Amino acid sequence: MAPYKLEIETTAYCSCGYCCNWEWGIRLPGQYYLGLSPSWAPLKLRQRKSQGLTEKRLPLVSRYWTTRNLSGYPYYGLTSNGSVPAQARPPLFSGLSLSQYQKLPGRLLLFPWRLLPRHGSIAADTDFYPFGTKMFVPGYGWGEVEDRGGAIKGKTRIDLYHHSHQQALKWGRRRLPVLVILPGDHPVDRLNIPRPLKSVLHGLNWFRGLLF
Repeated sequence: MAPYKLEIETTAYCSCGYCCNWEWGIRLPGQYYLGLSPSWAPLKLRQRKSQGLTEKRLPLVSRYWTTRNLSGYPYYGLTSNGSVPAQARPPLFSGLSLSQYQKLPGRLLLFPWRLLPRHGSIAADTDFYPFGTKMFVPGYGWGEVEDRGGAIKGKTRIDLYHHSHQQALKWGRRRLPVLVILPGDHPVDRLNIPRPLKSVLHGLNWFRGLLF
């Protein structure tokens, strides 16, 4: 299937406790932990659910879901496919980087590894967009479907990962023309080159006009 554009409602999410409804907790013997909540009762004894995961992976101080059907389950801060979520980072010499010029001094002087482009994590309905689907979102950059959300249903809704709650609030909710590329349909995917090099090429948003 050829890449196509679709008007999609994009919202933002992050891994803060407010967005994801988790709290810090100290592991106790048995199926319990001591929850550390920023409330009138900062210490709460709660029951922990293992969700089939081994206790060896669970550190002494961890995070636990506090609401919804995941209440009591450890929160590992990973996407649904087990990867670490990331915010999209455009190439240094790209229109998106130049529009975010206030971040350039930090990228050049303090965090030189941030000069390398990187795709962001997208949460979508995997019935329509399976893991590995790539999207180019104006103002955000290249992203890849690595997560799914309970409230993300249908073909015209996606969530974009942001590093901080402040950045997520700044993005808010935007309806944008998104370029959608299903797994295996990107020209770069058909190149016989190493995967890291493919990741770099996927991050070069100026290639978008040359490849399609």
